[in-house]
Amino acid sequence: MKIKIELDSFNIVGESQPILEVFDVVERAAGSQSTVMIYGESGTGKELIARALHLNSPRAAKP
Repeated sequence: MKIKIELDSFNIVGESQPILEVFDVVERAAGSQSTVMIYGESGTGKELIARALHLNSPRAAKP
């Protein structure tokens, strides 16, 4: 699973059902042209998810 390898490099770890669902959503969203809104409590890893989304998207080479 490509996205998991990328997420591991950002210290997003886990094998629980909720984090596997996050990996799945990130993988699907990264391949789409849709705008993504990431929200949550402070300290929950929103920036890590945003970076993983960007680096796994077709726009990874762009700002």
